[in-house]
Amino acid sequence: MASERVPLQSALLVAPEIEGGKRAAPYFLLLLHPMEPVSEPNPHAKRVTVLGKVADWQWLMGLTVAIMGILIAIRPGFNEAFLAMVPGLGITMKATAAAFIISSVLGLAFGLGRVSKVRPIKALASYYIEFVRGVPFIVWIFFIALFIVPRGVNLLPESWDIGIRDFKPWWRGTAALSLFYAAFIAEVVRAGIQSVDPGQVEAGRSVGLSERQVTRRVVLPQAIRNVFPAFANDLIALFKDTALLSVIAVSEITQLARLYQGVSFKILETFLILMVIYVVLTFILSSILNYIEKRIAIPGRL
Repeated sequence: MASERVPLQSALLVAPEIEGGKRAAPYFLLLLHPMEPVSEPNPHAKRVTVLGKVADWQWLMGLTVAIMGILIAIRPGFNEAFLAMVPGLGITMKATAAAFIISSVLGLAFGLGRVSKVRPIKALASYYIEFVRGVPFIVWIFFIALFIVPRGVNLLPESWDIGIRDFKPWWRGTAALSLFYAAFIAEVVRAGIQSVDPGQVEAGRSVGLSERQVTRRVVLPQAIRNVFPAFANDLIALFKDTALLSVIAVSEITQLARLYQGVSFKILETFLILMVIYVVLTFILSSILNYIEKRIAIPGRL
């Protein structure tokens, strides 16, 4: 007998009663749509091996990395260039992690401000987002690192004993990355909030949730899940843009590659290895993000 679609007349996740006869607020609400039947697994389906799941481009990527590894192992020029860049990997990853955390917090604030009903807050958030998105990143780096940070330090009380030299290029570059990508993440947050079914908000209000609780427990969990791919793309773009921090002498891998090439004049070895390093790290980061995306596709699995 064929399975039928079962309509969901009431899809609220109502929490059990707690002490005092009150009910705990639900963390999220199910979409008020018909539920698709769950298909039974086909026992006669062929098993797909792990090797069969590897795409053609992944084979080519692996071949490229393998060839580069062999060149690094047997060719002194490639080996020297690789070892010259290795110390910058830690700085690159730290700048990526720090900038992404800060920009995510700021982006969430600006994104909520973009959809705020308070006109001044919405205007200021929209102005910052549109202004920053219209500025090339390299120009933004110079503006933050060479103007905003020094002027900000001069405004600090003298009793704090903090000078401009205390803010090394890494801090200035990380600040520029954070403020820049906050505008892009804010747009992702705004799109995620607006993608949530308005019926979800009404359902949250109907069970007695305040506006803040609706946003925190109903809207944001679904919004983040809806826009996670765009969120992941911003993280990957931020990681690759750390290369531009070399213009203010941050000792990340691109800066170390430029310094080594300037001394050794080995252009091919230096920049070929640099490209492969970025490709490998980007591929690893993309794989992790794809795994997380699949996990959060079903509520409660992560």
